[in-house]
Amino acid sequence: MEHYLQIFLTFVLGILGLSFLVFIHELGHFLVAKKNGVKIKTFSIGFGKKLLSFKRGDTEYCVSMIPFGGYVAMTGENPDNPEEAGDEGSFVSKSIGARAAIAFAGPFVNIVFAFLLLIFLYLLGVEEPISEELVVGFVDKSAAAHQAGILPQDTIFAIDGVPVKGWDDFREKVGISLGVNLNLSLRRSGEILEIPVTPQELKIPKGEGSEKMIAMGIGDIGIYPRHRVIIKDSPTLGSAAYAAGILAGDTILSINQQYVSSYNDVLTIMNIAKDAPLDFVLLRGADTIKTSASAIYNPEHDRYMIGIQMAYVMFKETHVVKRNLVEAVQKSTATSWKMTTSIFRYFKRMFQGQVKADAFSGPVTIVAVMGSVWMEGFQEFLMLLALISINLGVINLLPLAITDGGLLLFLAIEKLRGRPLARKTQLAIQNVAVAFFISFFIFITFLDFNKIGLFLK
Repeated sequence: MEHYLQIFLTFVLGILGLSFLVFIHELGHFLVAKKNGVKIKTFSIGFGKKLLSFKRGDTEYCVSMIPFGGYVAMTGENPDNPEEAGDEGSFVSKSIGARAAIAFAGPFVNIVFAFLLLIFLYLLGVEEPISEELVVGFVDKSAAAHQAGILPQDTIFAIDGVPVKGWDDFREKVGISLGVNLNLSLRRSGEILEIPVTPQELKIPKGEGSEKMIAMGIGDIGIYPRHRVIIKDSPTLGSAAYAAGILAGDTILSINQQYVSSYNDVLTIMNIAKDAPLDFVLLRGADTIKTSASAIYNPEHDRYMIGIQMAYVMFKETHVVKRNLVEAVQKSTATSWKMTTSIFRYFKRMFQGQVKADAFSGPVTIVAVMGSVWMEGFQEFLMLLALISINLGVINLLPLAITDGGLLLFLAIEKLRGRPLARKTQLAIQNVAVAFFISFFIFITFLDFNKIGLFLK
């Protein structure tokens, strides 16, 4: 029951986040349309059946059943209703500049909101890497990095001669390079090495213990940041770990002078030592604890055990950075630009075959991710909110027939021709676009439901 309650809460929080971004987007259209004297018939958050509504003046304000979007219905904007075109308050009766301003306002508000939100976060202080260099913590033995010879504790500092700037930058570069040979520059015990590696498609188990894998459509080489192994629960009463004074929450730094970064490290060391004493170095709060325990062979599990359950925690390699106003504006500008251009980098690599369609995420996944991140930390949620807001603005500015960018394109054609496209032509283009987007939405939703379980654990 608790698990299902958590899933429900995740979706509620995610829908609230996405609905807020839709609200400010549509509010941009609404306010500029009102300023230019356009009559608004409906202001809706969501599509489909209206769940809540009230009318003020000529406008009906409502919340609709499908929360993944929204709309502002203006008099005279639909070519299907030519009788509204002559209305003084109709959209088409306004100048090209006024109509362009109305179309541009929604995406503009999303982008400006993200920019201001980032400034606020950078003033408040955000966690950032202590070093931009990447210390490898774990190498997946079934992945490309292991085959290429990359080892734990290697320090990666460049890809194809370009310095990497933290794990997020690294993941993006690898993610959009599926099947492409990359040259990693790294240091190992003071020696500089150049190691070629080819990212393979990232695949994640559908659930814990599941053999079914979900293709994510992006590249991966199978290396991860440093983690620490912690004692998840209190050791079993009467076990070797209990007798040694090991407690829940202790971090295992090493066993028998061997660095520990994964469960397998612990299991391997125990099985090699068998029933010989194991010298543990543990971290408990700010204190380093040394203790010893001898494992006992368990025939049921066919391995040596001391009575502990383990879990991962991320190795803390970040610190909080606060900026003054000038620095916050500069950092927000750089981050906004990176977020704005990332979608084009992914599209470019998709056409080159270096990213697959499985990498797309639709509204269902976005809601699940937003809700999950919100539950983990509100500051992380705000950073994600800025990213999605910018992407929402950029996608709506693309010159596609049913987006704001598509309307801006029609207006540009009208400006160049001296007259708008014929209503039949506009309807034909929009009908084709609607059919395409409905098909695309169904496809994306199918992908979403295939991988949604990854975000609702």
